[in-house]
Amino acid sequence: MTQGSNQNVFKLLIVERSLISNRGHHHTQIGALRSVFPQAEIHIVAGEGYDGFLGEAVGLIPDKNFKLSRLRAKRLYGSLRQRLRVSLKMLLAGHKQLATSAYGQDLLDTCSRLRMSREDMIIIPTADLDSLESAVDFSRRMGGAAPTVALRFLSATMGENSPRFFENRLNSVVADLPPNVKLFTETEEMATFFSSCYGLPVTGGFFLPCSVGVADDDRRARHDRGAFRVGVLGAPRSEKGSHRIPSIVRITAERCAANGSNPIEFVVQGSAKDFSPTGVYSGLTDLKGTVRVEAVSDRLSPDEFKRMFGSLDAVLIPYDVFVYGLQGSGVIQDAVLAKKLLIHSNGMAMKSFLSHGNALSAATDQEFADAVMTGAQDSSQWADGVSHAWHYYREHLKMLPISEHHNF
Repeated sequence: MTQGSNQNVFKLLIVERSLISNRGHHHTQIGALRSVFPQAEIHIVAGEGYDGFLGEAVGLIPDKNFKLSRLRAKRLYGSLRQRLRVSLKMLLAGHKQLATSAYGQDLLDTCSRLRMSREDMIIIPTADLDSLESAVDFSRRMGGAAPTVALRFLSATMGENSPRFFENRLNSVVADLPPNVKLFTETEEMATFFSSCYGLPVTGGFFLPCSVGVADDDRRARHDRGAFRVGVLGAPRSEKGSHRIPSIVRITAERCAANGSNPIEFVVQGSAKDFSPTGVYSGLTDLKGTVRVEAVSDRLSPDEFKRMFGSLDAVLIPYDVFVYGLQGSGVIQDAVLAKKLLIHSNGMAMKSFLSHGNALSAATDQEFADAVMTGAQDSSQWADGVSHAWHYYREHLKMLPISEHHNF
């Protein structure tokens, strides 16, 4: 074991390139991993722009590393024109050769400085192909003394959008995968995909709470209007179906006006530009009557976001299943832990989180509007379902697959 007064103490190095500031979900992975490994001596490697809000990082990964990694991929797997361009750039920049990986050497330097050994662990919670190449490069350099390196993939493309580059890079790096490198995905669906399509030894179910924790107060905040509050969360993006929100809201308003309904309030996050006359949410805040829209900034602090999230009754996620049929959603995890009704696209991943009577699925905008109205009729009808889903997730967090790869 590593040195320390408690023989169960070990060093855990968390590598999170996207850890920059106190926004988004990347910083929440650190707290979640602390709860999974409460006995660990934890160190952080962050992105180059990290502002230090979680304390000092033991290392920062330079942005230039990833530009050089891209050049290396083009030189190895690109077209003749791409390879010639890379050679010219290297000549002009004075580079004789490119590093084997984006940050394999950085990992080796950090582990040496921390005196980490095979009894310790490195976790990369938002891993991509650069991470995998770096983990393999590091492990081969360090040899039998290398700690376990656990990579958690959240995207089916592993951050590589060129199919040709993806397959070539992946095949090259996993041809002789070091035994200390362990591969995980967030969703079971993605693990099955990687296993069946590429024969990768991947384990699914490595979930980590995002903005809402297991111990957070899930009581609904009081609102004088008593409206059924439906959250549309995060900055608008096409793969999250943001362009569908105006249609869903207006269909809901039309049907409520025609048939009567309890008051419904859509709580929509976005920037001032998104709600401007040329924005994706143009005119939504002008709605009057039973259905209204509350515009909320997409740059809330974590505490402000949690307060807003706590005030909701349901979360609307008309996500594109081309992406989210395999990829997980932090919003789903937040909603389950906060005991909220989920109104989601048919075919989304994380089915085990959506099958407890805590969710309604839909495909068309009309079906989404109907689901919102169904949820608003009597929100108490979902009480048992959201409670069952919460208990399911809480029990799952007690036996995360990553725990099997360290002997306590």
